Amino acid sequence: NGKAIENEQYEISEMLVALAEILRYAINDAGELTTIEAEKVWLEKYILLQQEKLGEKIELIFKIPEELETYKIHKMLLQPFVENAIKHGGYQKEGVCRLTIRIRRIEDQIYIMIRDNGKGIPKETLQILNDPTKRMEGHVGIYNVRKRLELYYGEDATCYFESRPDIGTTVHLFVKAIRGGGKNR
Repeated sequence: NGKAIENEQYEISEMLVALAEILRYAINDAGELTTIEAEKVWLEKYILLQQEKLGEKIELIFKIPEELETYKIHKMLLQPFVENAIKHGGYQKEGVCRLTIRIRRIEDQIYIMIRDNGKGIPKETLQILNDPTKRMEGHVGIYNVRKRLELYYGEDATCYFESRPDIGTTVHLFVKAIRGGGKNR
């Protein structure tokens, strides 16, 4: 990083700092609870690196009420969904890849919606993704996330997908609401 700054390569410096923070976040207390705010900050850095890797703009929009930012979710719970949205939908279509992450509380659960404006998912694939008992070639990450949800939250977690061709895909994720203390990262 020092070398990049010395050579006035500020974009490279920014990417190196983001990468270091991503790795630190992923390694420290992996699988533990974190705040929604910390997960948001981590995803912003992840998107920064994905933009550089793909050479395309990714518009990331968060709609999270401030009072939910200190609630706890498991670390890196959202990353596989965001990665799939970019890999399978967003950058394979014309225009800007747009990801919207909306979080709200519904009774004793946190509802997380991840929506992309990608090419959508074929109906047959969607049926398989929405069947928690199936393991699909090329979507091992989703299968693994379902297993993690089961491990972390038991029956207090639900995940399903909706998709429309050339409109995009929406992931609906419900997990148990866990209040947190202050804004720790």
